[in-house]
Amino acid sequence: MIFEYIHTDSRRERVEIFSDEVAYDGFRNIEFSNKKEFITKFITRYKSDAKIVLFDKNHKQLRNFYEQNDLNSLENIDKVESKLLFFTSGSTGFPVGAFKSSLNLESEVSVLAKLVSDMQEIRKVIVTVPFIHIYGVLAGLLLPLHLQNVRLVVKEDFLPYEILEEAKEQGALVITTPVFIKALAKLSESYNLSNALFISSTGPLQAEDVRSLEKKYQTNVIQLFGSTETGGIAYKLSDSQIWKALQNVTITKSDEKLSVTSPFISNYILDNGIKRVKQPFVTEDIIETTQEGFKLLGRSNKIIKIAGKRISAVALENLIESIEGIDKALVELVYKKELLRSEQILITLEADKKISKTTIKEKINSCYGVLTIPFRVKYVDEIKISSMGKKILF
Repeated sequence: MIFEYIHTDSRRERVEIFSDEVAYDGFRNIEFSNKKEFITKFITRYKSDAKIVLFDKNHKQLRNFYEQNDLNSLENIDKVESKLLFFTSGSTGFPVGAFKSSLNLESEVSVLAKLVSDMQEIRKVIVTVPFIHIYGVLAGLLLPLHLQNVRLVVKEDFLPYEILEEAKEQGALVITTPVFIKALAKLSESYNLSNALFISSTGPLQAEDVRSLEKKYQTNVIQLFGSTETGGIAYKLSDSQIWKALQNVTITKSDEKLSVTSPFISNYILDNGIKRVKQPFVTEDIIETTQEGFKLLGRSNKIIKIAGKRISAVALENLIESIEGIDKALVELVYKKELLRSEQILITLEADKKISKTTIKEKINSCYGVLTIPFRVKYVDEIKISSMGKKILF
């Protein structure tokens, strides 16, 4: 693998990576100031069999946790055969740590490599995602390492039109997120990128955005689905509704929830202590199975019943955002024991003006039928989009 780093002044530098570092004992975080420094340190330590902890240094809770606790002194840490410790986003509480062994990582990377190589010969990998999350490490670093004879091209912050320029080359693979797919689909430029391939993960990707990008650039999009604890679970091509299990992954349904058996699943997690993970692993994702795979309806706490139909909160968010004056919407299903009906929808808005509840209700009714669940609206100055393309409020 050749590592090519693009500086902010557009200067390109080929970076040599030396793998002569002696492995240290125990888990340690990687301190870095930019992606170039991270990649050189990560690959060196990874090849030396060092144990690595990864988290967003801007995540105050995680930073404080790491600084105030010695991970290597945790009870039962000696039982954990692990190479990397990742953390979830923490969108539903304090982040959970997921330990990943060499087998977890290398078996998944091998499957990803076959998936992309069966579609196209890969010569160049362009990465827009951060490397501190499992998707960034697996697809953005370990995949090009596995492919070997490729160029890894990285910049601190790619602009959408810069991605198009990089993707013009034969055999380009773009590792990105729904935020970039959406932005690329809206550009006025129109190139023939039929020899390029896009992988998107970490958040919902709207079918309209996929269709727009593929039509505009004559290219293909692979969507990946999984989590920090499970690793990759399934994939789908283009705007298909059907998710297909990745190779070596077995999918079943348990009480309407997605149940997974896989060599990619963490054997241990860090959640108020070290806990052993049992398989099959039952997720909080509600699915409908088909002959080809499954349809993903949404998270159990993000599925809302309207007029007898199960609706994903993401679908509601997209609908509400179509109302004039609303920039972003975040929909959550909450429970209030004191209410006659315990379920309630909380709609958080980033908007130019106050929108009446009647307007919102009529919009939902026009698309899905009569809304009988009580709902509440609150306004915030900003609903942020994380580096992984997820809506967050902190």
